[in-house]
Amino acid sequence: MLIGIEAERANNPQKTGVEHYAKKLILYLAEIDRANSYVLYLRTQPEDWLLRLPANFKVKVIPFPVFWTQVRISWEMLFHPVDVLFIPASALPVIHPKNSVVTIHDVGWRYFPGSFTRFMRNFLEWSTRFAVKNARSIIAVSQSTKNDLIKFYRVPENKVAVIYHGYEKTQNPIKLPTTPGPLPLKYILFLSTLQPRKNLEGLISALKQLERECPEITHKLVVVGKPGWKYGKILEIIKNNSGLVFYFSHVSEEIKWDILSTADLLVLPSFYEGFGMQILEAFAANVPVAASNVSSMPEVAGGAAIYFDPTNTGDIASAIKMVLTDKSLADSLRAKGKERLKDFSWEKCARDTLEVMTKIK
Repeated sequence: MLIGIEAERANNPQKTGVEHYAKKLILYLAEIDRANSYVLYLRTQPEDWLLRLPANFKVKVIPFPVFWTQVRISWEMLFHPVDVLFIPASALPVIHPKNSVVTIHDVGWRYFPGSFTRFMRNFLEWSTRFAVKNARSIIAVSQSTKNDLIKFYRVPENKVAVIYHGYEKTQNPIKLPTTPGPLPLKYILFLSTLQPRKNLEGLISALKQLERECPEITHKLVVVGKPGWKYGKILEIIKNNSGLVFYFSHVSEEIKWDILSTADLLVLPSFYEGFGMQILEAFAANVPVAASNVSSMPEVAGGAAIYFDPTNTGDIASAIKMVLTDKSLADSLRAKGKERLKDFSWEKCARDTLEVMTKIK
């Protein structure tokens, strides 16, 4: 069987959640599958790791200026069809094989339309609606996302397979002699792209409340994340709270681990997450987690996190205070996180994805 994969996301040098997912999935498909042949479609020149894949993986660079997936891959499917086409993030080409599989990570624009530009919101709505209607099978990265697809798009339940992101056990915290700048002695960490639905503003408000009510808590906030949609106001809030907030944009994986592994707490205050990979990263770094009690976050963290209402500043502050002032609670969360991490495997993610792709042949 010849399987085509849109791999440009995996080739992005600055990888966030979706790009990381695409890369890991390709790497683990390469480990487990020698029976099928693969062609990886790229718009730009491949990173070195793509050139080191096994012989049954072929890289094909097909440049195109705009709407690359919809137009250029459509053209490719018309003249060089494959048995199965896999799209790791929503945008199914207009021309595609009848056996196409698409991963949907979230439908955040449905809940927070103001967090997206009008163009992006309309494009995401159109591309998702087109994908769930026309793909043979859909992969959702959480049960929460599957429920949303059924709710908003009336997708038949048996058309959607829930396949969690994995986690690579060799990704252990790496202590480095340098960071991108000075770090406070004690800090909690916000690790996410800057956009309104990530609720950094709510977290900063909660910490300011904690400063007033509990002066014995001297932790600062370290923010690591590149700007996303509508980030201007968020950067202004960071600037206006420079005594409390230390901000770093996109950093290397190695430096991110250094920052993460010395944090006393990871806080994920999002109003909505399709999965929340930061939770697993914190578990691996032996860092306790406090997270919103909505969407996929309780599904991913299970009993290994403290939860709060992301719309309630006092509730966020209370959860942070509980972990920072109760050593036994923090230690318990660390231990539970290590156990919870065992439930997530990139190999299992790849095997389950391969099963979805091959059962429709």
